[in-house]
Amino acid sequence: MFKRHRGWKRKPRRRRPWFLIVLLLIAAPIGLELLARLLANVTGVNDELAAEESPQVQKAEVYRLGFLSPNGQPYERLPQQGELRAVRSPLMGYQLLPQQQSSYWTINPQGFRDPEPVPLQKESNEVRIFVLGGSMAFGQLSSNDQSTLAGQLEALLNQRVKNQRDNPNQFQPAILPYTADEVAKVMTRPPRIPERQYRVVNAAVPGYASGNDLAQLMQQVSDYNPDMLLVLNSYEDLLMPSTQLAADIPGLDDLLQGQIQEEHRARDAVQGWFDQLYLVRGVRHYLLQTPQGKEQIMVPLNITTVAADQPLDAVLAADPKELERRVERYRSHLTQMVRWTAAARKRLLVGIQPEITTRQANVITPEEKAIVEELGDQYGERIQQGYAKILAAAQQATATSANAKLLDLHQLYATSSGQAFQSPTSLTDEAYGVLAEQYYQAIVQQLAIEPQPYGSN
Repeated sequence: MFKRHRGWKRKPRRRRPWFLIVLLLIAAPIGLELLARLLANVTGVNDELAAEESPQVQKAEVYRLGFLSPNGQPYERLPQQGELRAVRSPLMGYQLLPQQQSSYWTINPQGFRDPEPVPLQKESNEVRIFVLGGSMAFGQLSSNDQSTLAGQLEALLNQRVKNQRDNPNQFQPAILPYTADEVAKVMTRPPRIPERQYRVVNAAVPGYASGNDLAQLMQQVSDYNPDMLLVLNSYEDLLMPSTQLAADIPGLDDLLQGQIQEEHRARDAVQGWFDQLYLVRGVRHYLLQTPQGKEQIMVPLNITTVAADQPLDAVLAADPKELERRVERYRSHLTQMVRWTAAARKRLLVGIQPEITTRQANVITPEEKAIVEELGDQYGERIQQGYAKILAAAQQATATSANAKLLDLHQLYATSSGQAFQSPTSLTDEAYGVLAEQYYQAIVQQLAIEPQPYGSN
């Protein structure tokens, strides 16, 4: 019937060049990335784009805690590990690893932030003062060890001794003059303090709350026979759930129970690789005009109760009963410190930690405003409620001993000009100096030598 023509051939189906599409998808981003790097070199902005993070965020990473097990092994699966190494401690939660150093801080062989070792036995001419507390007491984000509360306070005290020796007539005399007119005149001068060598030891640890301070005092600091204790805390206690007695390594329980998910680590790794691309950095920097790195890393720095992407108001107590429990925990720990210093005949200065939302509108800087905006809508109201109750608890605890004195530093920077806060728990070097001056004046008042009446010798 019908015959197929011998010359007819089935037309072959044209295959899609899928491999070319895949190759194009791979080659295009690579080509754009190479082009971006070439343009960066040609235009001279290579260093600007090559900066993985802003200098401020780089400093934060140096100050961020990185946790180790009791045998010195890092908890590699814990997120956000920094360069300031801290070792797990069953008694204190964690302790700073001794003998470590960066361009900003030095941790001595005893685990204190101090360029020099602190021997157990103090010199006969030494007045030994220990600073206890959390991140602000530690001097978080300060330029160096000398810029911290402890560093600047030690300098002030020893300079006072030098001034007394060099200019004795500018201070009250050891023996009062004979006439009443002369007595009235010399008593207008500043008082003298004992002319000894003052050693201020920075034993504070980032993230510590009152429970950690108490444990550190009993388990470590008491062995060094301090003459005076300076405590600067209260803030971390308002953030920490009442179910915790002290700050601990964040996420450790989940890690030990196997609840830290591997996909979170993979996501962070991919995000890190993505952020390395010059193409991405160029778009962010020039089109979106955003700074390199995440500046919001400053907000939760070493606050162990809050995640990096969580506002601080989320961990402040919304329930009045929960707030009362947190305040009672603080009062109980502080009362025990007051009792110890009274029994040991030591002096105790307790500071209520300064807080960023007290900054007045006419002095707050743009940098501080940006920090406040990251704290959450309910932060201001909740933190002020907490501070009112913390202050009352501290007044009650310190009133039980004549050896204890309370410094309400909550609004210390309310009207001061220039930037004071670098994060809710970190100050500028100048602001640490203002803080040191407050403790210095309180110490001078406590150590002031009363002149003896004429003829008493």
